[in-house]
Amino acid sequence: MITISLRSIILRLALFLILLGGVVMIGKRVVLTALSESFSSYVERTPSLPVTAQLEATDQAVRYAPFNPLARLQRGGRYLAAATEEGSDDWAVLSIEELRRAAELAPADYRISLALGRALDRLGDAAGARSAYERTLQLAPNYFDSHWAFGNHLLRTGDRESAFLRFRQALALRPSAFSLIFDYAWEAYDGDVGAIITALAPAPRVQAGMASLLARRNSATAALAAWQLIPSPAPDDVREFTLSLLQSGRPGDAWRVWSAANLPEQVDPDPGSLLVNGGFEQAIQLNTRIPFRSWQISAPAGVRVTVDRQSPDEGTRSLRVSFSLENNSQVAVATQVVKVDPEREYCLSFSLRTEELKSLSLPRIELYDTASPDRAYAATPPFPAELASWTDQTLRLRTANTTESLTVRLLRPPCADPFCSIEGRVWLDQIRLNPCRDR
Repeated sequence: MITISLRSIILRLALFLILLGGVVMIGKRVVLTALSESFSSYVERTPSLPVTAQLEATDQAVRYAPFNPLARLQRGGRYLAAATEEGSDDWAVLSIEELRRAAELAPADYRISLALGRALDRLGDAAGARSAYERTLQLAPNYFDSHWAFGNHLLRTGDRESAFLRFRQALALRPSAFSLIFDYAWEAYDGDVGAIITALAPAPRVQAGMASLLARRNSATAALAAWQLIPSPAPDDVREFTLSLLQSGRPGDAWRVWSAANLPEQVDPDPGSLLVNGGFEQAIQLNTRIPFRSWQISAPAGVRVTVDRQSPDEGTRSLRVSFSLENNSQVAVATQVVKVDPEREYCLSFSLRTEELKSLSLPRIELYDTASPDRAYAATPPFPAELASWTDQTLRLRTANTTESLTVRLLRPPCADPFCSIEGRVWLDQIRLNPCRDR
């Protein structure tokens, strides 16, 4: 006779019910989490939603899954953004409450403490914000945002030295942020270059960027001193620093830096000219960063620049510029910078052909002192609307006693009328620049 223990049946049934209840609860949690995340994702995918609709969606996400710290983080962040946009302190307070609940659910998530610090900053709770940022650093010491946010907080609260200690750590983690941090330092230290260098203590990999930024801030002496500390600057850094010196009106220094670098683009000028590729026999590149002895070609919308093999004046090619520009913008189509001597007369010659040019402001060629056109400047008259045959053109300029380089430029200047279009075609060939021969 077989006997079945009632106790065994009850235990098994109890175990089954417990397991079933657990499965049901887990399933319910999964479903609620999925519903919550669908509302959160909708907000993320639809940035054009009105503020009130964004807030309602995040409210619903938290109602479905109040146990989900990420839903609460998103809700707190949305309310903080809305508070900043609308100037609502009530929303800021709600944001802080929500972020604190999220922190309780996920105390090891640095994103929550970071968001909480920003929300407390928004309400002016400096002590609470500092505590949240310190917690963020403990949780994520190797993240850029941890140091960056804390540095901003310290700078706002007047602790400048501690702020730049954080910024240096941020910079070590993300060197590409150097220009932004440099701007902060420039303002915080009132342009005191020595103090800025001490505060930032730039690593070798960002020293070239600092030199370029100093040059653009008209601190060329400090920029050159910083540049001398770089043992082997990369070619791109050389070009960027040279362009920075040119833009700050230091063409002589720019030439010395560039010519000492032994870069591959340092080719000899054309025979009988100071320019390179004046006949456009070699390829031209749009938006090149080569500062000297190279055509800087710009072709914005409405301007097409090509090398034309049909009927050049000499050789096998010429430069063709086609205009179909509706607005009244200035366009420097082709520019080249060359080193010259002071107090000397230079002659620019070129061949020109035009076709169906129509505008109140027609193109021209300019020749001027790179550092300051006020010192020495000359320009051709506006090009004729129609030149069917190649025609020789000349331009003369005497350099000032401070001139170190000249710029040759094909320019379409703006005109007084705000609605000033241009259309038509220009061909240039055999552009040469030389000291003028004595008559």
